[in-house]
Amino acid sequence: MKQIFRDYLTFNKRERNGVFILLSIIILLLVYLNVSENFQETETIQISRFDLEPDSKSYQETSYSNSSDEKEDASLKSNSKGSERFNFDPNGLSEKDWRRLGLTDKQIRTIKNYESKGGKFKKKEDLKKMYSIKNELYESLEQYIKISSLASDIKNEKVLISEVKDTKKPVLIPTLLDLNSADSAMLTTIKGIGPFFAKTIIKYRNSLGGFYAKEQLMEVWKFDREKFDMVEKFLIVDPLKIKKININTCEAEHLKSPYIKWNVANAIVNYRKQHGKFKTIDEITKTDLVDEETLRKIAPYLTVE
Repeated sequence: MKQIFRDYLTFNKRERNGVFILLSIIILLLVYLNVSENFQETETIQISRFDLEPDSKSYQETSYSNSSDEKEDASLKSNSKGSERFNFDPNGLSEKDWRRLGLTDKQIRTIKNYESKGGKFKKKEDLKKMYSIKNELYESLEQYIKISSLASDIKNEKVLISEVKDTKKPVLIPTLLDLNSADSAMLTTIKGIGPFFAKTIIKYRNSLGGFYAKEQLMEVWKFDREKFDMVEKFLIVDPLKIKKININTCEAEHLKSPYIKWNVANAIVNYRKQHGKFKTIDEITKTDLVDEETLRKIAPYLTVE
């Protein structure tokens, strides 16, 4: 019996060498696999998603490297020094106006690419969802964002004048009227706006240079909140039709409006004559007669070029 075990469990010199070499190879492979993991580079790609429409389409952007972000931040800080602040609608805004707001070329390209794919800004917060728009920039722009109700109202506002029980009767769906282009006859088709208010609204619109928000109707004489709530769903506002005044070429009489009194208009023109042309609309606050609230109200009607 011992001889049998000895025959099966005893190796000669050649067999022992073979086993030694095999074990050496196995150990080297195990060491290599453990050590090599420490030298492998992993690449991390971050994807941010921006929802375009409720139909589940999505707009994806790939994040840039840290060095690219640092260059972008430096460029943004440089641009922000000479940036302007004015009321704007991000939908279809020109590249020139985006630059006036302090955006970099890279940020503008991202927004234009989004628009080219059918993207729309339906509310202020949609701009914040863009990967290239940092929180600090959005917060500085938020109060100036004025989304035109033109696109969203036409798409979503479906107001029936009456319920139709007899299918033979026509369904009357009122046409949404643009406050900046409707005439008296058009305005009187809306229940709650008679000839008196139609005339008064147009007179106030002309004195302002146009409306940038429907809520401005409540500034019309005797046009209260109750009446506004009754008619506002039939109205839209196209801010692109506002008549703007160039504060670098106008005279004081051209600036006078319900929002700009004579002394304020005169102060703006005199400051320009003493210190040179305004580079941004915000600079009119240096006259000491224009506070932040006044600037917010009159900025949509002004331009520096």
